Amino acid sequence: MADPVELAPDYYLSNFHSLVDFVVSRYGKLLSQEEQCFYQTFRQLQPDSQRLYVRLLSRKGVPSSIGALFRQHRLTYTEIGDLPAAVDELASAHLLCRDPALPLDEVLPLFTKSELLNHSLEPLPKALKRPALEQALLEQDRATIQQRLMEEPLLAVQAAQCFDTFKLLFFGNLNQDLTDYVLRDLGLFRYETYPLERAQLPFQTRVQIEQHLRYYQCLRDAEEALGADANAINTLATQLPAGIDGDNTLQRRLDRLRLTLARQLERFDALEDAEQLYRQCQRPPARERRARIAVARGDTDIGLSLCREILANPYNEAERTFAENFAHRTAKKTDAAHQWPAPRRHSPITETVALAQSGARVELLAAAHLAQTAPESQCHYVENTLFNGVLGLAIWDIVFAPIPGAFFNPFQVAPSDFRTADFYSQRSDAFARRLSEFESGQLAHWVWRHFHAKQGVANPLVHWEALSEPLIRRALERIPTDHWLAIFHRLLGDITHHRSGLPDLILFPGSGGYELVEVKGPGDRLQQNQQRWLAYFAKHQIPHRVLHVEWQP
Repeated sequence: MADPVELAPDYYLSNFHSLVDFVVSRYGKLLSQEEQCFYQTFRQLQPDSQRLYVRLLSRKGVPSSIGALFRQHRLTYTEIGDLPAAVDELASAHLLCRDPALPLDEVLPLFTKSELLNHSLEPLPKALKRPALEQALLEQDRATIQQRLMEEPLLAVQAAQCFDTFKLLFFGNLNQDLTDYVLRDLGLFRYETYPLERAQLPFQTRVQIEQHLRYYQCLRDAEEALGADANAINTLATQLPAGIDGDNTLQRRLDRLRLTLARQLERFDALEDAEQLYRQCQRPPARERRARIAVARGDTDIGLSLCREILANPYNEAERTFAENFAHRTAKKTDAAHQWPAPRRHSPITETVALAQSGARVELLAAAHLAQTAPESQCHYVENTLFNGVLGLAIWDIVFAPIPGAFFNPFQVAPSDFRTADFYSQRSDAFARRLSEFESGQLAHWVWRHFHAKQGVANPLVHWEALSEPLIRRALERIPTDHWLAIFHRLLGDITHHRSGLPDLILFPGSGGYELVEVKGPGDRLQQNQQRWLAYFAKHQIPHRVLHVEWQP
């Protein structure tokens, strides 16, 4: 990790420049005339005006129909030498609207409860709750109240929608902000370098940009629709963008929103509408919900047919497990029970030990106990860090390969599709070649190559602080190649769900070999993802057990 540095007072302005310049240099031809004008106007401002605009654009403010609202007298920034002059220039450039003509109900949230009481035209109880206070003021002479409140300048930020486009093109979403730059500048993150040429960037057309922006508008509208009724949800569903062939990121987002809308339709008992929305989704749990809806409506055959469809081509292991369990429970009530036997359950070797409670983590106490059970044994608390980390090191170059659409900007810890099924499919040939190299004995080569070359660089699979060189060396020596490969195959098959649930400890007995140990403290039970890992270990003859810890009296 790089040594932390002290940031300049206006560090945020340099970061803003980097962001908008990056977008213009790579997406200039896809920007609208309004967005290009926004960029040129901003770049021609005096430094103080630029600083103030970025400050206000980055703050939440009070929402209004024409932009986030601020009270000028409340703005104090030591790095801005002449704030009134900056306001004047921003107003002239139409990047701020001074004293906007707004209805009183949009202005009231700018002021404290005490201030509102002082501006009331008639005495009001101090104990009045805020909503009741605002309502009481709205019932008075609105023009007089508004005149009193607006004796000081109010400012509304303009052109924020233009910056939304810049943020979308830079981050790939509207959820991130310039904090990523700050983390870099403070030395908290070192990012991998990867090509960001125009042909490899995720956005290729203006239509694509418009559809992503439309999705985020629908996402904002969803909160109100979800709290209303089925009609509001159905109306919003018709307003979703159609999607674009090849834009898997947009399709994933649309699926996620449709799933949320459909689930709420279920709660409103609008099952037919929910089922229709689920049919438009390509990802889990759409088929699961359709099967549940069918059985709830008495269509058992349709529910079981959907389970067969899932088992014939499961999206992931969790979906397959659902189909097995749900079909078995459903079929028990029909003549088809014999066609759906109960899924087999793995019962891992389990041991119970009594340890003295000391305040330390139960996993660390268990590790110390196991290390003492045999001469020269070592036991490490690794949980999800060891196997994920070794895999991350061994495939580092593949993770950061220049796949079209994978990287939006220079500050990504992972490619944009990392937590999706597309992560493996988009790189399947490279993964197949690398796993073949592991089979021929080159795992250690790739691990050490990246361990030394990438030390401290951010990687979504590598937790550097948990990966000491001696631990990795011993693990590579003791764990057979076929065990590494089995675990890697499962991780890569569904990296989102499978990179958690791995056993807490790895035991290296003095006599050789290794064993994975899942520790459960008093009252703790195995989670489903842990059970699935243990069953997988049994299938591949990977040594494992569960250690239940009880506290000594």
